[in-house]
Amino acid sequence: MLGNSSENKPPFADYNTKLFIKKSGEVYRNPTQVQMSQIVLPCHANHCGELSVGQLLKWMDSTACLSAERHSGVSCVTASVDDINFEHTIEVGKVVNITAKVNRAFTSSMEVGILVMCEDLYTSHQWKVCRAFATFVARRTEAGKVQLKQVIPHTQMEQMEYSLAAERRRMRLIHAEIITDLLSCKCQTQEYKDAVPAERTRVESVELVLPPHANHQVSTFGGQIMAWMENVATIAAR
Repeated sequence: MLGNSSENKPPFADYNTKLFIKKSGEVYRNPTQVQMSQIVLPCHANHCGELSVGQLLKWMDSTACLSAERHSGVSCVTASVDDINFEHTIEVGKVVNITAKVNRAFTSSMEVGILVMCEDLYTSHQWKVCRAFATFVARRTEAGKVQLKQVIPHTQMEQMEYSLAAERRRMRLIHAEIITDLLSCKCQTQEYKDAVPAERTRVESVELVLPPHANHQVSTFGGQIMAWMENVATIAAR
C-alpha cells in the first residue's frame, strides 16, 4: 500500500458520475447498492498505526454480501474476490466509505462491484483506495437451487459494468485452469546467491472460530478468513 494522497474527488465518483432521472421525475438509485461508512479507530489499526488491510477486507466483504443478498433475497456466500490493488494507506481518524452493488447476475452467482473511498472529515477531501470485484453464490433453499433474477442496467456506467462482468467471469474461469496446469507441472527451481530458504518464511496460524468472527449468518465469512490470511502473510513477508 502506498502513501496517502490529498486528491479531492467527489464521493463514489466511479459509480455516480451522472444522475439518472426516471420518467416520474425521481432520481434513480440502484436497488442493489449498499453503502457503509466506518471511522478508523485504534483497534482497527495494525502495527504501523494504519488501518489493517484485514479489517478493510472484512468491511468490504460484509458490504458486498449485503448487496448480493439484497438482490437475491436469500443468504449468500463469498465464492471469490479478484485481485485488489490498494492505492493508499488509511490513517486512524479517517473515514472509510464503501459502496457495493451487483453488476450482473448469472444462474446462481453474481458479480458485485466494490468501491472504497477514504474521507478526511476536516478538509472534505476524498480519494479512492481501491476497487474490487467479488463473486457471490446464493445458498440453496428448501425449494432447491436458486435461480437469480437478472440485473437491468439503467445508467451508462451500469451498462458498461454489466457487459464487462461477463468478460471478467470468462477470464476467471481461464485463470483457474491456468493455475491448475501450473500446479500440476514439475518446474525446476533456479538457485540464487544469498537466497532465503522458503521454509524460513513459513508461518502457520490456527484460529478458533468464536462468535466475534461470525457474520449475520452466524458463520465464519470470507472477509474474516481473508483477515486471518493477511495477518499470516504479513508475518511471512516481514
